[in-house]
Amino acid sequence: MSIMRMISSTTLLRLIIIISVIMGCDKPKTDDGDERDLLPNSFPADFTVPVDADSGNPLEGWGGGWGEVTHTPIVFVHGNGHSADNWITLASYFAEDGYSWNELWAIGYLGDVVTEDLFSTNEGNWAEIDDFVNEVLAYTQSEKVNIISHSLGVTVSRTWLKYSDDYDQIETFVGIAGANHGVAFCGPNQLSGLCGEVGHPGSDFLNWLNADDETPYDESLQWITIYNGAALDVFFPAQALMNDNTIHDLRNSPILEGANNIQFINLDHINLATAEAVYDTLSRYINTQ
Repeated sequence: MSIMRMISSTTLLRLIIIISVIMGCDKPKTDDGDERDLLPNSFPADFTVPVDADSGNPLEGWGGGWGEVTHTPIVFVHGNGHSADNWITLASYFAEDGYSWNELWAIGYLGDVVTEDLFSTNEGNWAEIDDFVNEVLAYTQSEKVNIISHSLGVTVSRTWLKYSDDYDQIETFVGIAGANHGVAFCGPNQLSGLCGEVGHPGSDFLNWLNADDETPYDESLQWITIYNGAALDVFFPAQALMNDNTIHDLRNSPILEGANNIQFINLDHINLATAEAVYDTLSRYINTQ
């Protein structure tokens, strides 16, 4: 082999490496079947992460850092005792359908320390959702986001909107298995903290949250609920002993008057937030207005 051919081969190899780096170094892997490769596992360095109201530490979660914003960004809000990573399965379906990292964001709002009563409640966490959505809007330069929330995340997000009146920041609100009219996990006479808020349908908190209009601005904001409604969701049974010692049928608690309320009778509380059937349904509503 001549010296010139050796130089040409070496130069060509270097060019291939350079092109590969330029074209692929900042792009997530998508071909090895690992869900996490479809998604970021943290926030980008230039994203301003709000702090947790309880611990004072930066909020946990992931989102952003790669890709164009051609869809309305989605903010995922998890339920009680969960974290941002509970959304990996559902978010991966969106990623597989072409959503970039900059269009998928998940907040972990419970933080490292959960103080009894206040900071595991709706009242104790709604401001963190407010801060997070504002930062996502600023980072993505978007006018609106879509909210996909689950369980406690549903009422926390509704509390944020009720206090802030930031309904104009939302294109579609999805509430999955939310305790909109009470939840069955509080024992009799447990009236403090979260139990005081959602421990029975007639609580002061729920009366305030649901007053006037359960789905405000529905002429411009699309409201969707996802629920089981057949007692398969253990938090919403047909005969629930509430914390005020009354019995209530909670099967329709997640429903919001004025929303598109969609029932999945074969899915339990957790699977409602992970099932591909739920994604297939939501994908027909989100970004199709």
